Amino acid sequence: MGALGAGMSARRRANAGFRDHEAGHDPAQALAERKLLFVVCAAGGGSIIDSFLPVLDTEVVNGEPASLDVYPESLIRQPEGSNIRCLRNLSNTSYFTPTFSMEGFLQNHYPDTVVLTHENTSVNHEVAQRRAVTGAGIDSGRTILEAAALRHGSDLLLPNCAMATGGYIAPGTDASLPRWARGEIVADPLMFASSTHGYRGVLGAPDAALIERARGVRRQLDDASPFGQTFRDSPLRQQYLSLRDENQAGVEVADLISKLMLVPQDALPSKFGLESSPIVDLVRETFPSMYTDPWQAKAALSFALAYFGVSCAVSLSVDFEPVGTTSSLISTPLAFDYSHNDHRVAQNIMWGRVCLVLDGLIRLLKSSDYLGDPALGKMWDRSLVYVATDFGREKIRPFNSGSYGTGHHLNNGSLLISPLLKGNQVFGGIDPDTLLTYGFDRESGAPEPGSLMREGDVYSAVAQALDIEFAQRRDMSAMMKA
Repeated sequence: MGALGAGMSARRRANAGFRDHEAGHDPAQALAERKLLFVVCAAGGGSIIDSFLPVLDTEVVNGEPASLDVYPESLIRQPEGSNIRCLRNLSNTSYFTPTFSMEGFLQNHYPDTVVLTHENTSVNHEVAQRRAVTGAGIDSGRTILEAAALRHGSDLLLPNCAMATGGYIAPGTDASLPRWARGEIVADPLMFASSTHGYRGVLGAPDAALIERARGVRRQLDDASPFGQTFRDSPLRQQYLSLRDENQAGVEVADLISKLMLVPQDALPSKFGLESSPIVDLVRETFPSMYTDPWQAKAALSFALAYFGVSCAVSLSVDFEPVGTTSSLISTPLAFDYSHNDHRVAQNIMWGRVCLVLDGLIRLLKSSDYLGDPALGKMWDRSLVYVATDFGREKIRPFNSGSYGTGHHLNNGSLLISPLLKGNQVFGGIDPDTLLTYGFDRESGAPEPGSLMREGDVYSAVAQALDIEFAQRRDMSAMMKA
């Protein structure tokens, strides 16, 4: 696998060298400094007080615990050594089947886990999702994925890949951003590999030599045709021809159709002449339900895209459609927004779903060398996972009720996991009488009741950890590991 990674890296640099010149990067230095960003989207409104910042009912002093979204001690877990606590799996989840636990995730990864409290500026799904990845426009309207691709992906074939939904995959508004830094939409993670080649796997296709001859003739006709003559200088036409040639010279030559093929070899009919990815067994062991659960398939492809040096920024989100078997469901309809119907069940089930992917993805990153090359270190050493979500949920509940619905709420917090951050900490705090989170001093990290962090603070923290500079970046030094 190391040889495969090294070979692809050489071809990638040859094919995308113009980007290095455009971005002013030295390829060798860019590789050494490269960081990897994974934006895992808890779509629908993942509540931090129902996950990694829960409040005990006994901590309420001036309020009524039975009317607040607080929990008894029996439902809260805090692994030994962790300064962060979480909810355990609830037993009263009716026909939903818990797939993983927040406790299991925290036990495995608390040293690198950070809770960052903040208050959003919208409770509209599409708007809030967009602001979660743009920092409410703090970086000239760029998404954090676009900024990461621009900073670290100039020599990558598809630096920014999007498997999220809604506002999370909407492009930023910075018109000056190079087109190659914008997100490449991935509709089907299991079959994405087949879209990276023009003719391999097509039954009855002519041989490669004949196809290349046909492509050569097409290039001549593109310029000689009346259309080509009329629109010779059209920027759109030039962009189309450039993208087509770049795909053939880069993506096809890099053999992504094999490297990203997550279908096992025994499920690929020999008549198609395709090969499964050399890491298919590794990701299948980590995500055993990837062939029936799109959420796990997205996580598997996210790892593969980063491992083979195809992408440095990837987004993925839970789907709003229910997933399950004939006997049980493992996700809720409307993802986290099913909280409108049954708040605690929806939050608990969906946070378990998110933690399943977080745990598997991080374990893969911790155990794998970047590009398969031990000299480049473990992938995790250069990675940051940002769990983005729309907004929080209402903090109150019907008196002493365990089953109720909640609306959207601006106040919330986010989860960040990375060895680049000062982990095992909550930055900010929460008022146990109102369940409203508050901010902290950006330089010292000291809690500051009465203050609020915003989307721009979250964006700035991620950007600073990934060495992304921009004029309006807030100094989040308190969160950075020396």
